[in-house]
Amino acid sequence: MRVAIVERRTIHKEGESSAKRLHTVAELLAMKGHAVSFYCLRWWEGEDREKIHNGVRYYAVSEDIEDVEWRFAAQLPSKIKEYEPDVIIADGTELAVVMGSKFTCLFLRKPLILDFYEQIKIENGKSRKSEFIMGLADLAVVPSEMIQTSVIEAGCEGKLIEKLPNPIKIKLIKDTKKEKVADIVYSKVLDKNCNLETFLLALAELRDVKWKAAIIGEGEMKELYERQIKDLRISRRVEFLGDVPIERKIAIFKGAHVCVHTALKSGFPRDFLLALACGCVGIAEYHENSSAHELIRPRERGFRITEGEVLHQTIREAAKLPRKEIEEGFFGYDEKNFIEEYIGLIENIGEFKADKLAKDQSDMGVL
Repeated sequence: MRVAIVERRTIHKEGESSAKRLHTVAELLAMKGHAVSFYCLRWWEGEDREKIHNGVRYYAVSEDIEDVEWRFAAQLPSKIKEYEPDVIIADGTELAVVMGSKFTCLFLRKPLILDFYEQIKIENGKSRKSEFIMGLADLAVVPSEMIQTSVIEAGCEGKLIEKLPNPIKIKLIKDTKKEKVADIVYSKVLDKNCNLETFLLALAELRDVKWKAAIIGEGEMKELYERQIKDLRISRRVEFLGDVPIERKIAIFKGAHVCVHTALKSGFPRDFLLALACGCVGIAEYHENSSAHELIRPRERGFRITEGEVLHQTIREAAKLPRKEIEEGFFGYDEKNFIEEYIGLIENIGEFKADKLAKDQSDMGVL
């Protein structure tokens, strides 16, 4: 099978970002023996238009590494046409990219899958445009119920949406030995949405208890929080580890007892899932733009809170549960299951109805 994946900005350019999802799809498809071409802005040095990385062919749609969305989208049909893919999978969050991908699909008479990693933001007065564009998908794939609701509100039909959570490496979890670094862990990019202060304030309320905490991740807010733990007089018990390799991250999770997620925004908190699979008792603070609470419902080793003020009490309750180094209940999130389901979705829309194709061509003025 020949698969074209379209996303302007890649993980190689943005770092450990939400763009990770489509790169996971691309690399797992390549590992399965499928031909995968990833159409994006150039992230590699030099003037070569193509680059092979982890079995995936990356193709620079534009010479301008900062090309705007609409100009990038306009070039897609001519760039993808020669590849003749069996299906196109596109980032559904950029409407211009969706339009460009759909025009390409109509010319090639191939289906379009839109993949979403975050909620859709609809600008004032553009709801009709959004509804039209969301209706162009032959299938939409989302990682969580929260994002599914957002995509439906943006105009996509519910029957076209499949929920497929981001995967984790179960074999790596099984093979990794624990590392006793901390009793309580937090792992996320330390940006303006991480809401780490709620966690730190809760730790300050637990001075009467013996514990150590580790915070994994880098970001613009790190220095602020490093000062805050000094002000709270818990700096000797809290360690900022920065970014760590996945193998060590798993080792730390396996050696910990409780993992806390307080972020205000998270389309799918992979590290929180990883910690749960490593046996951590999970505590998720509910926020409208975070899906973390979905992972602990209805788990016995999970707590959902709606107010940060009760977090310290919840940590005390979580610590009463026995320690574990692995939780088999999360084995279904393995990469093997994920890519097999994704391939199944692709194969099921391989022969989509001719009347839908004709309608799409008419709506978009393609003869």
